[in-house]
Amino acid sequence: YPIETTEDMRDYLDEHVTREDFDSDRIAIPRNMYIWASMNSADQGVFPMDTAFKRRWEFEYIGINDNDEKIKNILVTVGEGENKHQIEWNALRTAINNKLSNDYKINEDKLLGPYFLSKDIIAIETREWNSEPVNVKDNDKFLKAFKSKVLMYLFEDVAKQYGPRLFEGCKDSTKYSSICKDFDKKGEAIFGDDFIDKYADKEE
Repeated sequence: YPIETTEDMRDYLDEHVTREDFDSDRIAIPRNMYIWASMNSADQGVFPMDTAFKRRWEFEYIGINDNDEKIKNILVTVGEGENKHQIEWNALRTAINNKLSNDYKINEDKLLGPYFLSKDIIAIETREWNSEPVNVKDNDKFLKAFKSKVLMYLFEDVAKQYGPRLFEGCKDSTKYSSICKDFDKKGEAIFGDDFIDKYADKEE
C-alpha cells in the first residue's frame, strides 16, 4: 500500500536517493522487509497487545529452557573457605526456577532464562559447546552480576512476598545486603540445605 509523501519527505528523498527511476511522490514498504521484535508480558509497564493487532503478525513461543544446551557445563566458583566449591551455572539456574515454580507457583514468564545473565558474563575460554565442563572466564564478574542481577531480581521483584522462605539458608533474609554477604560465604546454600540436590534438573 503506497502512500503519498509530504513535501519534506520528497525533498529528503530527492536529496539522498540517486536512482534515476525513483519516484519520490509515492513510497511503500517492500515485501522483503521484516520487523523482528520480542516481548515479555510479565515485564512491568508492558501493556497487552490487542488481538486484532496480534493476528496480523506471526508469533513464536520461546520456552524458558530453549537453547540452554549452549550454556551447559559452564562452572562457576562460589563460597569462601571450607564452603568454596564449583557449581554449574545451568544447574543453579534450573534449581532456582524449580523452587520458584514448584514451591511458590511463580509463573513461567518470571523465571530465569538461559541468558538472564548475558553471554559476556558467562563467557568461557574458546571450546566446543557441550564438551567437558569448563570454568567461566571471569568468576569475579559472574559473582558480581549474580548478586546485582539475579539476587536483586529475586529479592525486589519475583519473590518479594516469599523472601524469608526463598532465602531460608540466610541468617537475615529481610535485608538484601545480608543475603549478598551470605552468598559470598556459602554460595547457593542461601536457598536452603541440599538446594541443588532437591531442585536442579537431573540429566538422564
